[in-house]
Amino acid sequence: MPEVGSQRAQPDLVIAGGHLLDPARGLNAPGWVTVAGERIAAIGTDSMAPQARRRIDVPGSFVTPGLIDLHTHLYTGVSYLGVDADAHCLRRGVTTAVDAGSAGAQTFAGFRRFVIERSQTRILAFLNIAAAGMISPLVGELEDLRWASVEGAVACGRANPSVIAGIKVRLGRQVVGQNVVPALRLARSAADELGMPVMVHVTDLPVPLPSILPLLTRGDVITHCFHGRDGGILDATGRVFPEVLAARDSGVLFDVGHGAGSFAFRVAAAALEQGFQPSSISSDLHTLNVNGPVFDQVTTMSKLLHLGVRLEEVIRMATAGPAAALRSPQLGRLEPGREADLTILNLRPGSWHLSDADGQRVTAEHLMVPLWVVRSGKAVRARSASNGAGEPGG
Repeated sequence: MPEVGSQRAQPDLVIAGGHLLDPARGLNAPGWVTVAGERIAAIGTDSMAPQARRRIDVPGSFVTPGLIDLHTHLYTGVSYLGVDADAHCLRRGVTTAVDAGSAGAQTFAGFRRFVIERSQTRILAFLNIAAAGMISPLVGELEDLRWASVEGAVACGRANPSVIAGIKVRLGRQVVGQNVVPALRLARSAADELGMPVMVHVTDLPVPLPSILPLLTRGDVITHCFHGRDGGILDATGRVFPEVLAARDSGVLFDVGHGAGSFAFRVAAAALEQGFQPSSISSDLHTLNVNGPVFDQVTTMSKLLHLGVRLEEVIRMATAGPAAALRSPQLGRLEPGREADLTILNLRPGSWHLSDADGQRVTAEHLMVPLWVVRSGKAVRARSASNGAGEPGG
C-alpha cells in the first residue's frame, strides 16, 4: 500500500518505474513517488503508479532523497574558489549544497543576498571563523589571529539561523601557520555559544591529528578524512590512529571532502579495509577541481563505490549522513509531507577512469550518473560531468 500524505485529487508529478532507495527509512524496493506542489504527496512500492499532470518514467534507475553535498565553495565573484551552485550542484544531482567557510562574518551578508537567495539549489553554510572568509590564496586567513572574530561569528550565526549550520576552521599550515590550537579554540568558542558544530579542515595539519581531537565533541565534523598528506587519519604503519577510532565512536563525524588535494585512494582503501567508513561523502567542489579530478559529488560517490562501499551505504553518506551533520530532520529522507527533493541516478556499467587528488588513476566498473533532480517539487534534467570524469576505458 502507498504511504499517502496531504495531496490534491491529482498530483502534479509522478516519478515512476524506478527503484526507491532511502537508507534512512530502510526503503529499498521498486516503486513510485508523487509530488503535489512543493511536497511529496505519496510513495508506493506497488506497480500501479497513479496518474499525475506530469509523468517521468525512470526504469533501471534509483530514486533517492535529494543528495546533500556537505562541503562545497559557492561564493562566486568574491571567493577565489567559488563555483555556480545551480550549474555544478543542482544540475548534477545535488539539491542541498553546503558552503564550507567561503564567507566569514564580514562577508556573509553578500553571500546570502547574492548567492544563497538567488540560487535554486538549497544552500547552507559553515561560517568561517575568519571574519573575511576565503577571499584570496595570497595570505592564509588565520595566519594572523586578529582576522578571527568569535563575537562577529556568533552575531552572524544568530542573525542567520536558517542558513548557517556551523563554524568552519581551516587548520592547514598554509592557512593557519602554527596557530592550530588557538584557531581551533576560537572556532570551538563560537560554535559552543551558538550550539552548533565545528567543521575542521585537517589537510596539511602541522601537528598530528590525534593532538587536536580532544577539542572536538559529538557532532563536530572533520573534513578531508582521506587525504594523503600531513595530519591524516593513518599512523606511520598505515593503521587508523586509535584516537581517531575513539573520536568516531564518541560521535565525531568524518567527511570525505575530496577537493584538489584531499582524497587519496590508498588512504581510503586502507581505512575502509580496517572498517573505518566516513559519515558523509562530499566533493569540496571549487574552481580548482571542478574540471577534475572532482567534477561533482556523484563522481566522488562513484570512487567510494569502486572501493567496495555498498551502494546503499554510498547513498546514505550523501543523504542521511550529511543531514545528521546538519542536524536537519527535514533533509535526507523520502517521506510524504516533506519537501519534494529527490535525485534520480543511474549506474552506468563500463570501464571508467577515475583519478584521486594525488594523481592515482583507477578503472571503475560503474559510474554514477544523475538523470533527473527534483528540487522543491520542480523537476529538471540533470547533466553529468562524467564525460571528463570517467572516460570509457578500453
